[in-house]
Amino acid sequence: MKHLLCCLVAVQLAACAPMMSLRSGAVPSPSVADTLLVVDLEAERALDDAVLAARWRLLRALDEQAMGRFDPARLELDGAYHLLAAMDDAPSLDESRAELRQAEADAVADAVERAYMSVLPHIERLSPDSPLTLLLRELGEEHLDQLPQDKVPLVRIHQVSPGCDLPIDANERVAASIHFFQTRGRETWTAWMRRSGRYRNIILPVLREEKLPEDLLFLSMIESGFNPRAYSRARAVGLWQFMASTGRLEGLTIDHWIDERRDPVKSTRAAARHLRRLYKRFGDWRLAAAAYNSGPGRVQRAIDKAGSRDFWDLDLPRETRNYVPLLMAAAVIAQSPETFGFTLPEPEAPILWEEVHLKRFVHLETASRLVGPGTDLKHLNPELRRPITPPMAKSYRLKVPPGTGRDLLASLAELPASDQPGVYEYSVQRGDNLWTIGRAFGVSSTMIAEANGVRNGLIRPGQTLFIPVQGGRPPADGLVHTVRNGESLWTIARRFGTSVADLKRWNGLTQSIIRPDQKLTVGSRPTQLVTANRRVTTTDSQGRMTHVVRGGESLWTISRQYEVKLDDLRVWNGLANDLIKPGQQLIVSGVDESISIYTVVRGDTLYSIARKFGLDANDIARQNNMSLTSTLLTGMELRIRTAIE
Repeated sequence: MKHLLCCLVAVQLAACAPMMSLRSGAVPSPSVADTLLVVDLEAERALDDAVLAARWRLLRALDEQAMGRFDPARLELDGAYHLLAAMDDAPSLDESRAELRQAEADAVADAVERAYMSVLPHIERLSPDSPLTLLLRELGEEHLDQLPQDKVPLVRIHQVSPGCDLPIDANERVAASIHFFQTRGRETWTAWMRRSGRYRNIILPVLREEKLPEDLLFLSMIESGFNPRAYSRARAVGLWQFMASTGRLEGLTIDHWIDERRDPVKSTRAAARHLRRLYKRFGDWRLAAAAYNSGPGRVQRAIDKAGSRDFWDLDLPRETRNYVPLLMAAAVIAQSPETFGFTLPEPEAPILWEEVHLKRFVHLETASRLVGPGTDLKHLNPELRRPITPPMAKSYRLKVPPGTGRDLLASLAELPASDQPGVYEYSVQRGDNLWTIGRAFGVSSTMIAEANGVRNGLIRPGQTLFIPVQGGRPPADGLVHTVRNGESLWTIARRFGTSVADLKRWNGLTQSIIRPDQKLTVGSRPTQLVTANRRVTTTDSQGRMTHVVRGGESLWTISRQYEVKLDDLRVWNGLANDLIKPGQQLIVSGVDESISIYTVVRGDTLYSIARKFGLDANDIARQNNMSLTSTLLTGMELRIRTAIE
């Protein structure tokens, strides 16, 4: 078998004129038989000089290698290779000397090849025009078997890396990362590659559009395993693991309702912008990737400290030192899985969707039900942080399965009022918990927790909660209540443990006006209700609310809870002083007071509503457990306490 290097640089030499031995000191004179040939003696001497120069460069390479200077050794070998390759273009020589010249060239080429193989495992980077890249293409298993076992992975990296569009370094740290994927991380790599099928059709077009290396796809693999809901201990989120500050810097919206770091399309575009900016700053994809992971400031400080722009020389956090080799390993394995002992898994089907423009917010559960059985719109819209679309948005683009958008919009337009959502803002009071708030609004504590991202049920006084409410049908065993003088929908709702919205829906009411002796369908039998302010209340025969005093309460604290005057409490309960005791029942509303329900219309503010009723905006805010800066939503119902003339 001919030597590989001979195949690459000297396969044509057999057809050339014979070489002159380097050991011969004289040039023979042409014989009579040679008179038919035109022999260029100067050209022959030039070829001999080329072989001699190649030998000298080979010797210098061996000296550099012996001293551990592998990059200079590789440069000397490259020079020897180019000298031998140039001989291919030399003019034809005397055929009688062809075998001698061929033997000389073969011997040098063979020695250069062996030296290349010895130096190769110690070289991290090859230039695209390095002769070694040609050698690697022809390198077979029999040649790798001649290398020490720990050097084989480095040569394999060199073989595969020219197909990558990110720089790949063949060193021990990249080889160790490949070994990790080959052993403990094998199942992980396989699962990630399978999952990549969902998002390749999203990520790769963006990278191409931004003229970025397509192998940056694997940065998302290392960051999140192609999981848009990934969340790290450092609070990085999404496919590209953006911190909130960086996400906002790149134009992503992050608020109570949505987190676009989880949106595959928007986060990919943001990541592309960010990576392009980092590459422009550092001029090297290794440094850009390191800066993506640990921040550009930290990388710049490490460069300044080391006095070097070589990533492998920098003192960076351990996570970042592992991050870049893992990125290289993922890219090089994906380029040629079989080279590293992998079978490329069948990718998952790409995520496909169409978008519908919603003019008002909807519950995802309702929309999923309208689209069809088994539909999970949360999966298609991972940026939504709550079970409803943003209520403040005038228009929202909801992703739905292809071909279902038109039908969904038609179904939403015909949706009965009982299935349409509403959202209230509630300011948590001292002593509240999710269960009591849920009881007050007629929704489950789980829904409130999901809508507000509450974990472990922990809330704090002053915290604003968004309460999504959705209508339903009256209970099958609903009771009929006869309205008494002084009652309002609000007092009846509190008495029966339901909401004003439900009462209106169950009874077909479009306004909040009710009259004495009117029959209303209510949800359940009247019980003592623990309200959102943990006030133990019921109503007496005259429709007045009463409160059962608990330990630690005073007349003043009760007056604050019910937003009534101390003097009124004394008069209503015939108290000569402020002494009360646990278990005592107090009247906390008078028959001369009425609470009306006002439905907010577009353009309303607390101040404009206060002027309409001749009240103070602060009073209305307190009565509805909100602040003066709370957003009023169209359709929201406010309690307005006014005196009867």
